[in-house]
Amino acid sequence: MRFSSNLLSPRDVAGILLLVFALNPLTELEEFKLEPLFMASHYALFIGGFLLTMGRKYSRLLVVPAIFLVVFWHVPYFYALAGGSAIYRIINDLSLLLAGILAGGSSSSLSFPMKLLLFVGWMGADSVLSVILIVGWPPYSNQVYPFSPYSVGQEIVTGLTMFGIMTTVFVVVLFRLLRSTFNI
Repeated sequence: MRFSSNLLSPRDVAGILLLVFALNPLTELEEFKLEPLFMASHYALFIGGFLLTMGRKYSRLLVVPAIFLVVFWHVPYFYALAGGSAIYRIINDLSLLLAGILAGGSSSSLSFPMKLLLFVGWMGADSVLSVILIVGWPPYSNQVYPFSPYSVGQEIVTGLTMFGIMTTVFVVVLFRLLRSTFNI
């Protein structure tokens, strides 16, 4: 199905839907109780911002602050702060959305090998984090940070949620790559 040039593209619609999922009052309130939802919102914010600016021609150097913001909010201390505090949650959400916007906008300025390197790095880092959560290593829980609303018991489900989301992202990216390679 082709869309008229004056309508939103399917990619824009997907980006907006991801942002609506992450930035609505119900989701925001439940994130204080449900760590898997909090982590899923991280993906939704980043990917939503990425999809909305993908194809624009921002400087390739903007990928550096994008990476910094994503890594920063996944350091256990800051992750727990954002999980338990409304002010830090707002900063977290805006930062991850900005990271997605910067990464998406700069992606067309990057070479294919650099895009591949960044994608493999993202997959690798998320795989390590999901394994840490699945095996129950407690640095992200209230066992270490009393201000974190998340128990060790939620970390397994959070790790599995991450694994599921990353598998979906991998399949979509692989499908798009194969489609463009073989003109399907």
